[in-house]
Amino acid sequence: MIMMKKNLFIITLLACILLGAVDVMAQRHRHEHGPGALTELRLSDDKFAILYDKVKNASFDDRKMDLIEVASLGAFYSCEQCVSIMSIFSFGDKKLAALRLMAPRIVDTHHAYLILDQLSFQSEKDEAARIIGYCHR
Repeated sequence: MIMMKKNLFIITLLACILLGAVDVMAQRHRHEHGPGALTELRLSDDKFAILYDKVKNASFDDRKMDLIEVASLGAFYSCEQCVSIMSIFSFGDKKLAALRLMAPRIVDTHHAYLILDQLSFQSEKDEAARIIGYCHR
């Protein structure tokens, strides 16, 4: 258990270091190509498939959230990719928890309706809209 926590800490630390480089790259890309160009920076389908499989195959929801959190330190997502990850979870509170981790890294918020359609209750949809709106002011 201690070794697993140590490995997670090391992975998180490395991801945080890389996050600065990714954000600099994103800012440079946005400056050179305009605000809509971030869509090109989202995870490729191949890399997203790897993340999706790892999250889906994780045994416990806490482990799934850890994987999403670490991946979100250095990745950008499309709304469609967020929907795929959220669909792994059965309950709205877990879907919203996953969205909270991914929302700051969404590159195509004009497709946020895809995320809202993933949720069952109006209160969940309102919370998701708030999360996305807060992250992309």
